[in-house]
Amino acid sequence: MTLKGLIIRASAGVVFPLLALTPNNLVRLTPVAFAQERIPAAEVVWQHVGRIYLNPDTGKAVYAGYVVHLNGTTSSLFNGSPSEATAYFTFSTDVLTLTPMPNDGDVALDLVSAGTFSVYYNTSPNGDWSNPATFSSGKLIATFSRKESLFPQIGPVSFHSLSETLLSSQSFTFEGKTFDFNRIVPSGITFAQFFSTTPLAGITDYPVAFAGAGTTMAIGGSLSALGPEAK
Repeated sequence: MTLKGLIIRASAGVVFPLLALTPNNLVRLTPVAFAQERIPAAEVVWQHVGRIYLNPDTGKAVYAGYVVHLNGTTSSLFNGSPSEATAYFTFSTDVLTLTPMPNDGDVALDLVSAGTFSVYYNTSPNGDWSNPATFSSGKLIATFSRKESLFPQIGPVSFHSLSETLLSSQSFTFEGKTFDFNRIVPSGITFAQFFSTTPLAGITDYPVAFAGAGTTMAIGGSLSALGPEAK
């Protein structure tokens, strides 16, 4: 064998093992056909319904619920009639803290602590408002990171908007198609959501709950990151 042939074989012996050790989100030895590419900036990613579970004595809270619409899917996201009990896609925050601020006139103000927001895919839905832990069952498919944000309340309605960056994601198959939030919203999402200030029954650790609903929109990356097609 020639010296050139030995060099080529030796190089291949180093390169291919390195490729096998490369993280899946960088190099795939077996190509995967994803159902959707990146969602354009400011386009709706999903719509959701949720509840904030609050302990008024400590300010601790958890936000949990389910996804009603997911951009790129064409069939129902429910296993039967749409409800929290039949939703395939659910979400939950970590334990967050609401810190009261002085009112601004008739506007009540709270700071929401930094933390995480996670999305799950459950092939056997079991969401139950009386048990918010059911909304964090199934396969974890994405985790987003949030910074501290302002939560204003005016009369019977409050509004909360914030942006979150994508920390991690796992591909999942739905409708026979493969999805991955790392491809759909690599730069993260912006929430726009409304909440009622009418209290509902909570659970032992969080005796009060408040109903809410909203949307998320895709955050655009820098023009240099998007490439020539973005110009």
